[in-house]
Formats: sequence, structure tokens, C-alpha cells
Amino acid sequence: MDPRPYRIEPAKAKQAIEAGTVLVVDVTSPLLGGAVRGRIPGALWVSPRQVLDRNRPASAILSAIGAELVREKTIITYCTCPDDEASTRLSRVLRQEGYDAWVLDGGLPAWRAAGYPMEANLVAA
Repeated sequence: MDPRPYRIEPAKAKQAIEAGTVLVVDVTSPLLGGAVRGRIPGALWVSPRQVLDRNRPASAILSAIGAELVREKTIITYCTCPDDEASTRLSRVLRQEGYDAWVLDGGLPAWRAAGYPMEANLVAA
């Protein structure tokens, strides 16, 4: 398997979200939630702490996503860190487990810069 993360441009991600063919997973730190003041509409939040814990087995990471995780949908992960560390790790784990997972290229800052829809974070609301 290619060790580099698969990336999806914000415009293509927006099209897939509007078509209802994806599950969007937000891996933004809760410490940044108030500062970020938004997320991609409908995104499911997963703790980056769980994702970045190298001692945590893939099954535990997948269970954090829960019942929404289905193989019939493409999964798009994003975070707000410049190197997309948490979303990249989650995407890799998902791909290793047979899911079609992608990292939003540029993360939430790129989504916002494109002027795409945002919804309030529960922390920031």
C-alpha cells in the first residue's frame, strides 16, 4: 500500500458531500474547537487523541467512529493542523482496514478559504 495519504481537493469533496456519497470525519482538537468556530456540515467528530495514539489498535480507532462507518461510503477526514497529521493517520488506518478514505487537501482552512458551507461547532456555539 502506498504510504502517502490519498488527498481530495475541496471542490471534489464538496460535490461528493452534496451527492450524499461520503461520511465526513472531523479530527479537530477540542482545544481548538472554540477558536475554529465551525466545521463541515454533518461532519462526525472523532478525538485526535484517539487517532494519534500509536498504541491504540485499528479496531479501537474504528469503533470511535461508530455505526456511521459503512463500507458503502467514501470517508473524507480533515483537521486544522498544517500537516494534517490526525486526518492523515485516520485515513491510513481506514485504508488499511479496506475503507475508501481520503484526506481533505488543506484541511478545514482550505474548505473555509473556498467559501464552502460551515456549521457552528458545539463548543463554539
